[in-house]
Amino acid sequence: MSEISTLIENFKKQSNEQVTSIEQELQNATMQLNSFMTAKLSESETIIKQGMASLDLSNEQLLEMLAKHQTDMSTALQTYLNNVQAHTTEHLDQFAEDIERTIEAYTQHIAQLIEQREDRIAQVIKSEMKSWAVWGGLVAMAILVMGLLLGALIVSKFSKPTEINQSGNPVFNQQQPINYGQQR
Repeated sequence: MSEISTLIENFKKQSNEQVTSIEQELQNATMQLNSFMTAKLSESETIIKQGMASLDLSNEQLLEMLAKHQTDMSTALQTYLNNVQAHTTEHLDQFAEDIERTIEAYTQHIAQLIEQREDRIAQVIKSEMKSWAVWGGLVAMAILVMGLLLGALIVSKFSKPTEINQSGNPVFNQQQPINYGQQR
């Protein structure tokens, strides 16, 4: 038994040494893990701080870029609108001038057409009126001559001799003026 007890004691001793060795290794591993994790956490913290600083810087740069972009867009839009307005005004002015020239040309064309039609109408009237005027003039002359002859015939047939009073003035058949104020 003594061998068993020795063996047990040896086993205990070895177990205790192994436990101590395992505890030592565990403590060393824990320390190394703790050191490693602390270093990594510190490194992560540094990276995060750098990232945050970089992010803040990036945000600032982004905000600056956005502000610049907005200013550039506003300037570009204003330039575009000014160009469009200038071109539109120029085209509208040109369009107004074209319309004015077109209206003027149309007015001149209408005036020429009216003048040509008036000339044609005058020519037709003149050509038609020449024959009518000749025949109308002849008929008017014939009627005038017949009227004069008839008038002379009537006057000679129905005229009475006039009396001449002592003063030398011819006396025509005179009627006494009527006095409307006189009572009967």
